[in-house]
Amino acid sequence: LSTSSFGRKMLEKMGWKGDGVGLGKNQQGTSTHLRAVKRAESLGIGAETDAFGDSGWQQTNAAFHGVLANLKKEHGNNSGSDDDD
Repeated sequence: LSTSSFGRKMLEKMGWKGDGVGLGKNQQGTSTHLRAVKRAESLGIGAETDAFGDSGWQQTNAAFHGVLANLKKEHGNNSGSDDDD
């Protein structure tokens, strides 16, 4: 944190002693800064991103296999060729 930054000056005016000292009445609070993480424009606060799409693929794949299993259970494992016609 720059010694000339606005945030540092404000904290020092409110009694903060400097780097390595926690915030709070008894300096018991956090002594490190929070890291800001840029989120995608259309995502809400707390939304998780999956850069590789792996999580979404696994969910879609599991759902597909569930539907396929239900279809096999209901309609059997026919190959599509009926000799009865």
